[in-house]
Amino acid sequence: MLVALLLAAAAQRLPTSMEGRMALLEARQMLEAQQVWALKAELPPEVLKALSDVELHVQHDIEQEDRIRDLIQTVSQLQQRLANLELLLQQTAAVESTRIPVAAPMQVQALEVPAKPAPRKPQKRAASDKKARKQPVARAE
Repeated sequence: MLVALLLAAAAQRLPTSMEGRMALLEARQMLEAQQVWALKAELPPEVLKALSDVELHVQHDIEQEDRIRDLIQTVSQLQQRLANLELLLQQTAAVESTRIPVAAPMQVQALEVPAKPAPRKPQKRAASDKKARKQPVARAE
């Protein structure tokens, strides 16, 4: 009953301090709990059993939802890791595709070097060139 009076007084003007707001919330929760207990006291036993079963199922559903959220977060993290690994493997494959594997047989064809040409024989020069070379140059005396 005191809780109801506190709520009625607080409803006229809201408390401005944090402590006042917290006290108001606690008072509301206490009033709601008292009302729930009063309603449960009026209910027949089979309804109370059904109500507790529903509460148990709701609690179980809440736990399952929490697990699902955790699993979704884990799957998301694993997908991110997988995407990072795939990217890393693609980069590694790109680098390795430019390398020649050591164990692979060489498939390079030998260079074809043309045969050396036969040495040239000196060509005979014109007869006038020979005469010019053999005759000594006239000296001026």
